[in-house]
Amino acid sequence: MRLITAQNYRKAEFDKRLRYETNPVKKVTDELREVAVDMLEYMYSLNAIGLAANQVGLKIRLCVIDPAFMHGTKLPVVMFNPEYIEHGERMYTSPEGCLSLPDLGLEVPRFRNVKVRFTGLDNKEYIIKDDNSLLASVIQHEIDHLDGILMYDRVVEEVKVQFKDTIIRRER
Repeated sequence: MRLITAQNYRKAEFDKRLRYETNPVKKVTDELREVAVDMLEYMYSLNAIGLAANQVGLKIRLCVIDPAFMHGTKLPVVMFNPEYIEHGERMYTSPEGCLSLPDLGLEVPRFRNVKVRFTGLDNKEYIIKDDNSLLASVIQHEIDHLDGILMYDRVVEEVKVQFKDTIIRRER
């Protein structure tokens, strides 16, 4: 697996590789289970707590998360076809980083409450409901990736992003 990062690609190529909506998975096969496990191992090797399939060049709607890894515990969640069932109206700002934008740390507004449906490794449907924790932020961050949205699209302050060929500034 190779991580897609702003430093390794020109802006146009970076956008082409990350700014699209991923394709739903019809059925979780043994091959897809293997891909998910590989993504988890890769995520852990990068000391990260979330990874979306399109960040490693896959066009499928799959992400892996493990916020507990920040605290030295492994409690991984593999989500095929995650989708919001509901979210609260209240927002909060959360500090975030992104593997694809390694030199950028931002305060990102997120919903306090989320309820998400997804398919697990066993092809069964699951629902996660979270109120105001790191888990809610990580889920929203990874679903954004799967929808072609980057964390700097969500912020209100000025953002400077370094790509291989250019630096972009987004002012609000």
